[in-house]
Amino acid sequence: MVFHSILPKIGAHWLVNLYRSVRKLRSLQTKPSTVAASACTIPAAAGRTVLCDFHGGILRSRALFPYFMLVAFEGGSILRALLLLVSFPLVWILGEHSDASLRVMAFVTFVGLRPRDADLVARAILPKFYMEKLNAEVYDRLWLPAKRKVAVTSTPKVMAEWFLEEYMAADIVVGNELQMIKVGCRCYFTGLLGRLGQLPGGMTEKVLRSEFGVDGGMADVAVVGRSNPLNQLFTSYCKCHLYVSGHGLTAHCKTGP
Repeated sequence: MVFHSILPKIGAHWLVNLYRSVRKLRSLQTKPSTVAASACTIPAAAGRTVLCDFHGGILRSRALFPYFMLVAFEGGSILRALLLLVSFPLVWILGEHSDASLRVMAFVTFVGLRPRDADLVARAILPKFYMEKLNAEVYDRLWLPAKRKVAVTSTPKVMAEWFLEEYMAADIVVGNELQMIKVGCRCYFTGLLGRLGQLPGGMTEKVLRSEFGVDGGMADVAVVGRSNPLNQLFTSYCKCHLYVSGHGLTAHCKTGP
């Protein structure tokens, strides 16, 4: 009986470790450039509005798949986690942060899942893994001293909202909303996302426009990972842009007019 109770846990850890190994092999195929970047002064964030990308800004890693895997297993079942693993080659081909990949991962992870189960994972499981990947430099130098904190996540909002509000004291959390359906007295996720925030005219842009409609419609500082689809979106709403690499906060800054 004990063996049967721990078998799903072993399976989940094996799936996550397999995913990490695949990502390491992929990263070894392209060696990072060692050319020194042009230096710029990191602006002081005290008393300012800071807009941060969650995956790649607040967190060191831009990976999304492991967090979907945790929700699929802990909130669903080992079968759901296996189905998500089977979909990984498609996610890899399409690009983990692409519109199509996010829809695939969200559908497999959340279809038929009760909001209560997803909320329990978001409160009890995911914060531990988020804290392990927290970018200390971004947190200490930009996020913590900021007067107003805005976080943007590419994942469904339910996966990050509680952590960002309760642990990170975020004032605003912008993310994709999952559609729900009511069956009898219970609600279930359909696994379908609304308009993705990365698309022009989508939810994220509308929220940012409403939040930064004052003070010239601009946040003071934006922190985002390199090669992130949110880069173009952030450009319209921030005065200064800081880019995060795998080694932490780099000396790259783009100052708007």
